[in-house]
Order: sequence, then structure tokens, then C-alpha cells
Amino acid sequence: MRWFLNGLVCLLVLAVGLVSAATAGTLEDKVTEFKLDNGMKFIVIERHEAPVAFCAVGFKVGAIYERPGITGISHLLEHMLFKGTETLGTKDYEAEKKFLDREDELAEQIRELMLEIEPWRLEYFDEYVNELTSSFSEEDRETMGSDRALELELLVEQMEEVGPADDMRSLYGLLEEGETDYFDLYLTLKRTEMGLYDTQAEHRELIISNELWETYVNNGSQMLNAGTSNDGTFYFAYLPANRLELFMLMESDRMANPVFREFYTERDVVMEEMRMSLNDPEDVLYYSFLSTAYTASMYGVPVLGWASDVTMITRTDLQEYFDRNYAPNNAVGFFAGDLDPDEVRRFAKKYFGAIPRGEDLPALTTREPKQQGERRVVVKQDAKPAMMIGYHIPASPHPDTYALSALQSILSGGRTSRFYKGIYEKQGLTREAPDAWTGPGDRLDPLFTISADPKDPHTLPEVEAAILSELERVKTEPVSMRELERVWNQDEASLVRALGSNIGLAFRVGMYEAMRGDWRALLTDMERMKQVTPEDIMRVAEKYLTEENRTVAWLIETESEGGDEGEEGPDFRAIMMWVQTLPEEEQRELMGKFMTLDDAGKKVFAWELSSRMKAEQEKS
Repeated sequence: MRWFLNGLVCLLVLAVGLVSAATAGTLEDKVTEFKLDNGMKFIVIERHEAPVAFCAVGFKVGAIYERPGITGISHLLEHMLFKGTETLGTKDYEAEKKFLDREDELAEQIRELMLEIEPWRLEYFDEYVNELTSSFSEEDRETMGSDRALELELLVEQMEEVGPADDMRSLYGLLEEGETDYFDLYLTLKRTEMGLYDTQAEHRELIISNELWETYVNNGSQMLNAGTSNDGTFYFAYLPANRLELFMLMESDRMANPVFREFYTERDVVMEEMRMSLNDPEDVLYYSFLSTAYTASMYGVPVLGWASDVTMITRTDLQEYFDRNYAPNNAVGFFAGDLDPDEVRRFAKKYFGAIPRGEDLPALTTREPKQQGERRVVVKQDAKPAMMIGYHIPASPHPDTYALSALQSILSGGRTSRFYKGIYEKQGLTREAPDAWTGPGDRLDPLFTISADPKDPHTLPEVEAAILSELERVKTEPVSMRELERVWNQDEASLVRALGSNIGLAFRVGMYEAMRGDWRALLTDMERMKQVTPEDIMRVAEKYLTEENRTVAWLIETESEGGDEGEEGPDFRAIMMWVQTLPEEEQRELMGKFMTLDDAGKKVFAWELSSRMKAEQEKS
């Protein structure tokens, strides 16, 4: 939903810093923790510099708890928990129920029809539909506007009038097989979709859009947002300290009584978000890299999921996933700011205490098997060349993770790092210094990853050779104590900066509690980092940074068709984030128009939105 947060959450979970004994002692003095009878843990950090507080609820549930068939459901749920509850977002919840039930009934019919038609036929039929809709007259388009039901009505009328295309008739089994008329089934599918859109339009009369969001904003909230990662999901707000009770009321209501209204509309929005992601060369490279590196682990699946799964998820699936996993015993509340821990405890008991304990999360037993040889994947995009190199490593708190973390900083931590001074500055091979990092999470075994972008006229093979040369060097030559001390100093400065704000405090402490089970692991990690030696770094480099444990992904530039060779496409990610700041009715109208266009029309429309976005940003 909020793109930048997916990376932010992951980075904060993985961040390891150093701190002096005095700072650690001060942190422990400021932290109050308690647990309710239902198992929900709370962390409160007092910081009385200003009358504000950062408040968050983190669920220990992320994309790693999904399964084939429902990939992407955690991210979809993140969207839906902003849609309100039995009392928020509705004019009459009892009256809403019949619409919710009818929408679920129609959605199940749609899913059954899609399964009966089968994916390969749907591809042919959908392509035919795109051709028909692209031929709609301007008058028809003006009449339809963003009314998806009316668009489907016109489409079905045209399909009934002209029938299947001539080239479809020659394909064996496409239109008919045995006694089954698949073209007629597809028409039934479109009529059922039309019924779903009509029902949603009637249902919308009972909905108060964005009431949860606006209630927070009207009470002085800033940074109201959420983020889904592979490892967890987090909801947070920055509020005046005297609005603590409001936060407790709102978040407990979301946990106990969520109503996933407008689900199928929002699923369409998420599907467009996925399509935009697949127009982003960096995302395409990253997804290809992960799915090549992992054969068993859920880390090989994007947090957004696979489109073929998301399009089949129903509100019933979402409700079952929420009920099974999003219980108070699988959540952590974490707070930092001008707060009284006793008051936090009182409100926590009042609002969260009555929510019943649920099932504990299942053990994550599937592990990635040992890689037996180098894997490579090449992606072709209309974009500048880029590359990623990854090595399987253990997750924290495995003893080797501390030396590997130190090695990452030595390789790419700032302007004195080896990649910066050697590959970027001295050799001039890359547009920016190569980056070394761990991801996509840290609860399963992650990847020690290096990403780089060659600088013209240098090539991917040149950059890869330079990176591998640096990795071989750390296997045979001990890093200097000066380099290690620089890593410690950088990490200590980073942590001190984080501890200087409510947000930094809450995220560091709260995420360690949610992901590692005890926030004090932050302090023990710091101490263990201090014990890393040059010999440790040589040992882990020799152990993990091997050819047979390596996955390499290349993005190769292809020339665009019908455009300037160096022209960059619109920034779909930035556009999506900007659109989400607009009023919901306008969001729906823009998304409806976007989905009526063919690929060429979508690109033109994206450029129009990009121009509008930049103009409004310049004004502000």
C-alpha cells in the first residue's frame, strides 16, 4: 500500500548498531514492558522532550506465513484494515451485511467460472476484450467514465453482437470442448462481474469513506501509515500525547471488529499496483533475482504476491487469514514519547484486554535447501543495465551474522568503504557505489546481496568481475582494525541518531521485540558486534561467499520501440503513492479510467498523471 515502507520496515529490522554502556543503561531505564492476559505485549519508552508520541501496533505476520494460492494476502490485508470497522466507515452496518454477503456470493461465482474456463482460455478471451474496448468510440468512453459496470454492459452487448474473432475459431478447444461452450461461459463471467460492480455501487451509499483515516488526521495525527514486509506488518501514527486513548480505541477496534468493505474494489487497486510494479525494471530484476535464488523458502515470493493468486482471493479468504493469524498474542504494541507507562497499561487493559487470545503462529519449518551450484538469470528491460549478486547466509542470531554484517559495512558503508573507493571512485565502473545488504527479511535464512549499476561504457561483466575480486580479497587478506573501528563508529553514530527521536526509538526497540521476541536482543547484538575480528570476517567470507552458493541476476538494456533510445518511462511507483493522497472518490475515478485503457493508452495516461503530480508538488 505504501511502497517505501516495505523497505523501511525490513531495514529497521535488520539494522544492527553499537552503543556505549551508558547509552544502553539509559535505554533500559526508559523502557517499560508488560503483557496482557491475552498474550499481547506492550513496550513503552518514556521521552518527555515534547507533548507527542509515536504509537504502533506490529503483527508478527508477514508474507512468509502465506501459501501458494493466497500469496499477496498479507499486503492486501494491510489495505483492507484502513476500511473501517462495525462502527467506523459505515452509516448502517446491519444494512451493509446483505451487500457484503451478495458481493461474496458473486465473487465465488466469478472464481468458479474462471477456474472452469481455465487460465489459458482466459488469456485469449481477455486479449480479445482488450481489442474490443480499445475500439470503443469517444462517445462511449465519455458515457462510461469510470463506471466499470457500464463498461462491462457495453462490452457484453458488443461480444454478443459480433461473437468470437475469426482467428479464435480455428484454435482447437478454445471456444468449445465436448458440450461446453467456453465463449458463452466467458459472457456469463462478464455478466457476473457486472453484477458485482452494480452491487458495490449500491453498497457504497452506506459507506463513509476514509472515516478511520480522517478521525486520526482530525485529531492531529501525522505519519499515519502502515507497512507490510516478508516478516511482519506494522500500523502506526504520530499523535499528540493526549490522544493516546484514541489510538488505543481505534487500533483495538481494528483488531477486534474489522469490516473488509470495498474488498473487490480495493483488490482491483492492488492488481493495478502489481501491474505498475512489473513496469518498474528494478522491481522486475529483484523479483527475478529472488525467485531464482530461492526454491523452497517463501522469501522467493514477492510481498505483493503473484497476480494469478491475488486475482482469485476473496473476502472470505481474507477473513479466514485474519482470524487465524492477527490475534493479540501475535501482536506487539510499542510507544515512544511523552507518555506515562501506567496510563498506557490502563488503556491497554481497557481496550485490548477483552480481545480473546487466538492461535499462536505456526512454526516456520520449511528451509531453503543448500544450493549446489551457481544460478543465473537475465532480465531484458527498456532500462539501464543493473545487476544483483546474492549468497545464502543464516538468519540472526546465528553467530556468523555479526561478522557478515561487519563485512557489509566494510564493503559499502560510506565513502571510505572498499566498493566506494575502489569500484566507484578509482575504477569508475558504476553510476553509484555498489551496495551490500541483507534481505529480503531476517526470520528465514536471507541473502547477502550486492547490487550495482554499470556506468557507460562499462559493462555488467566488468562490474561483476570487480565485485568478485573484492570478495576474494577479503578471503585472503585480513581487514584492518581501522576498518573495523570505522564500522563500529558508524553503527554507533547511526544508533545514537535513532535513539534521539521517538520514531527511531520505537522502531528499533519495538521491531526487535516483534521479530526477535525480546527487545534486549538489540543490546546483545551490539555487544557481539564488538567481538568480531578480522579472522572472523575472513572465515565467513570463505564459508558463504562461494561460487556454488551464488545467484547472479542481470538486467540487460533493450531499445524501446517507437521512442527515443534514452527516454525513461514514467515513475509508476511515485505516481501510485501520489494518487493515494487524493480523495478516495478521485482515486476510484482515476483507477477506473486507467483500467479501461490499452497498454499504449495507460502509458499516455501515466505521463499525464506524472505531469500533474510534479506540478502539484512544485506548488507545495
